Amino acid sequence: MPCLGLLRLGSVEEEVLEYLQTELQGSFQDIFDDIQIINAICKIPKNAYKTERGQYLSPLFMLTIRNYAEKTDFTRILGITSVDLFVYELNFVFGQAEFGPEAKAAVISLYRLYPEFYGQPENKDLFLKRVLKEALHEIGHTLGLEHCTRTCIMIFSNSIFDTDMKPASFCENCREKISKLN
Repeated sequence: MPCLGLLRLGSVEEEVLEYLQTELQGSFQDIFDDIQIINAICKIPKNAYKTERGQYLSPLFMLTIRNYAEKTDFTRILGITSVDLFVYELNFVFGQAEFGPEAKAAVISLYRLYPEFYGQPENKDLFLKRVLKEALHEIGHTLGLEHCTRTCIMIFSNSIFDTDMKPASFCENCREKISKLN
């Protein structure tokens, strides 16, 4: 019985988790029997903060999520954090995920999804749409989807503009790949 868990890494608003739970159930009803908010709150991984960048190293979050997933019955776990993530090859990441059939872990960062980060007024609806898009994208990777060039959630986001422009849904081709998992 495939189940997706939503795991906090540090402080994350309950409203964000509840929104994701509801929206992801609609998007992945054919893939996951259940989507649950995990009651536990994982600590930010030790040594993840890199003072020279003022950011947190994303692969250490992935390791934390993977280790947590292996102790549970969840098929996959999406970690959600409010801190700014990066990988050494990029200035920042909105999220990261393991790829393919053995994938269990993905993470998204809320830090750069707030309109206020870009000097814009607070806009909860826009923020939540961005959160959903990044969650769909990273979960898509765990299901074996690569970056897509069509009008699709799997388009790579190099900036928040890219995230805002893409739809919160999979293209027909990616949806077909996902449907073959059942």
